[in-house]
Amino acid sequence: MPNSYPNETAGQLAFYKEFQPYLPALPEILIASTDGVVKGNLLEFKLAINDTPAVLFQAVKYLSKLRLTGRNVPRNILLIDLNAKVLRVYDALDYRDAIHQTYAISASRENAGFHVVREPEVVHDFLVGGAARVVELLKSDEFVPVDITQECVVPWAERYYREVPGSTKEHLLAANGELRKPARFAGLVTPYHGDDWSEFKRILDRLNDKLKKIELGAFYTPEPYVKKSYELLLTAIGRVPAGNDYVLIDRCAGTGNLQRGLDAIPCPHPDCPGAAASGAEDGEPHTVLSHAIVNTYEKFEYLELLREFAGRVRAVIPPTVAAGEDSGFGTLLNGDALSDRFVLGAPVKKDGDDTADHRAPNATRAYLDDPHCTIILFENPPYADVAGVEANVSGKKESFGWQSSWVKKQMAADPDIKANGTQPLRDLTNLFIWSAFRYYLRLPTDSYVVYSPSKYFKSQGLAQKEFVDGYLFNRRRFHATKDAGVSCVLWGNTDDTTRTEFPLKMYDVDEGDKYDHGDDAIVPGALHKGFDPDSGNISTGSDGVPVVTVHKTSSVFSALFDTRKFPDDTTGIYCETNGREAHRKAITAAVYNPNIVGYLRAYGTSFENIDLYSQLTRCTAYNGNGFHLRSDNFATKLPLFVAGRMASEGRFWIRGVVNRCADNGDNFSHDLGFLKECLLYTALAYHNKCLSFTGSDKREYRNELCLDGDTAARRELDRLAKSHPLTTQEDGLLAQWEAVLAEARKVTKVRRHGADKKVFDPSIPWGLYQIALELNTTHPVTSAKGKVTQIADSPDLNGAINTMKGLLAAYHAKVITPRLWEFGLVK
Repeated sequence: MPNSYPNETAGQLAFYKEFQPYLPALPEILIASTDGVVKGNLLEFKLAINDTPAVLFQAVKYLSKLRLTGRNVPRNILLIDLNAKVLRVYDALDYRDAIHQTYAISASRENAGFHVVREPEVVHDFLVGGAARVVELLKSDEFVPVDITQECVVPWAERYYREVPGSTKEHLLAANGELRKPARFAGLVTPYHGDDWSEFKRILDRLNDKLKKIELGAFYTPEPYVKKSYELLLTAIGRVPAGNDYVLIDRCAGTGNLQRGLDAIPCPHPDCPGAAASGAEDGEPHTVLSHAIVNTYEKFEYLELLREFAGRVRAVIPPTVAAGEDSGFGTLLNGDALSDRFVLGAPVKKDGDDTADHRAPNATRAYLDDPHCTIILFENPPYADVAGVEANVSGKKESFGWQSSWVKKQMAADPDIKANGTQPLRDLTNLFIWSAFRYYLRLPTDSYVVYSPSKYFKSQGLAQKEFVDGYLFNRRRFHATKDAGVSCVLWGNTDDTTRTEFPLKMYDVDEGDKYDHGDDAIVPGALHKGFDPDSGNISTGSDGVPVVTVHKTSSVFSALFDTRKFPDDTTGIYCETNGREAHRKAITAAVYNPNIVGYLRAYGTSFENIDLYSQLTRCTAYNGNGFHLRSDNFATKLPLFVAGRMASEGRFWIRGVVNRCADNGDNFSHDLGFLKECLLYTALAYHNKCLSFTGSDKREYRNELCLDGDTAARRELDRLAKSHPLTTQEDGLLAQWEAVLAEARKVTKVRRHGADKKVFDPSIPWGLYQIALELNTTHPVTSAKGKVTQIADSPDLNGAINTMKGLLAAYHAKVITPRLWEFGLVK
């Protein structure tokens, strides 16, 4: 090793090379943006250490980050002065309090003035004379036991579920669970000694294992949205007739996020008969909270509800853990709002009568039977769908049972549901909504304030009731992973089957003061860059708040599929979703005909999983749900593909709100300008996965839906352009396509890093996707930090492809999207 290094990275890599026999692979060392973690050691390298306390503080910040991300916190801190060949060893236990702080700024910044507790061990000449001590240190396997707090409990819980197969929140939080008596994490975390789990009350939903998160569908409701929904709740209370008492029922209260702020709101109902039940002193106003009835299915959430709300609300269901009957899955049977025992009462035996079906109703029944009590449901029902559950329940895990629940069976037998198909039965949320209207709302002045994706009233017909008011919120703020719309609507209990439009005032949440609105502030509209408050389904209300209008839809794209069969149709081959030939069991018949130019899957309605629901391949898709594009009319069908490519990522006013639909039929098919735009977009689009290839049936399949040479798409574009000439923007798209082709034609030999890749074949037509897939090869480059990055073998080709994608996205947004709204292909 040299006496000095040109930079820190060179010295760091030289150190690891020198001690390589005692080290794991480099990617296992270079974690969490550190210079290295080796067993019980955190390594921090510097060319020269001029301020030891500052570098030590930087290392402490890294240890804090390891704690916050659920990783072991090493006991040894090794500060390595590369050019001086000096290694300093600090005991991280001396800095335990500092490790338990959270640092918002970069670890390398603002480190001056840190206090060093004690002098370190100093290892001189660590490559030669001190090498034996370095090896001894690198074998050390001691760690700092860290406290589990709200800010780090989720990653530690997720790690536990990964490392202990079959574990659940019960194993994590029970009296003998991992957090109170660490076994898997012995020596890594300190036992939790809290009397309850109140410290974690706002994130108990996030501590569920993956299966229970999917099955229970629990999503925390952020406080800014809770406070906004109180406005709807107060409107509902204002509908209570004079002289009536009222109760606020939440069958899925979780840890009580919706109720927590209600104790600060005096009951607005004049001369409320329920004042006597509030527990307030004479002359003191009673609060809205005193009218609440709360319930949860999950055991630890129930314990938190009981701790915080017992004696302050009308009832906590069930009244005790014993009365709840533990299911064995960390859930309480009497808290299962979808069971007959919840709706009708728990089965009980009476003395001398073991055969009759006796029921012990829960606390809601007395109010439901009282004609002088108004029922207001105020809920954020759990969200899950059958596909998610089926995809995540293994043979060794049991379902929590909502798919076979009593409410689902009753809902499935409802004639109105049968008439609307089985789709509403797939969503757990819908079971709560349907049962709310069926079993709880009785009087015209009863109300339901409910959080949910809008499809239950947009397309599934579950709320044929009076729409009073509503908001649209961003699902990402509910501990979800994506931006999507969550409606919060106040429904009255009078029938209304004629309404087709539902205006929802739109609000986002600024988390962490990112936009100078204050911590967790509610913001009208959306924080998405480029949000346009007066386009598509958005208008501006008289108060300046953006309004999203949700439209009812009924007809799906399959109504416009080309289902023709031709006498010369023969058996063909199948394609995978990636465009290549499929060799697996299929659910539809593969068809070949010279007039078939593609196969379009355009099913489903929402913009969730659009890459699954909107696909274009050269041959019949093995998983069906589409139709064949024929040469005589394919241009009139491509708008169904183009509608699926409308930008929705990050736009919560689109996802969960807007449907692709055929309510207006094919009113677009005679607009040649629109057909030209959709054809041009499709022929150039990356998501058009038509390929040119030789099939296993020995047929040559040419990509006819691209613009490379004499293809069906090129001929149709030329025809349409005669009556609707290309615009300047469209000429620019074609010029960029020629630039992509020019770079693709340069790929005339197999790349060094892509021996299994193809070269440009001028005898076949190429589309953008096939060029990117087969010609735009890459090679990996590993940085000093261990990060692997794929680098393009041809930067010019890669750049041309990316430019093409960007231009197409802008073309869709500016030109095509407004036409989709105009024709009602999206609404």
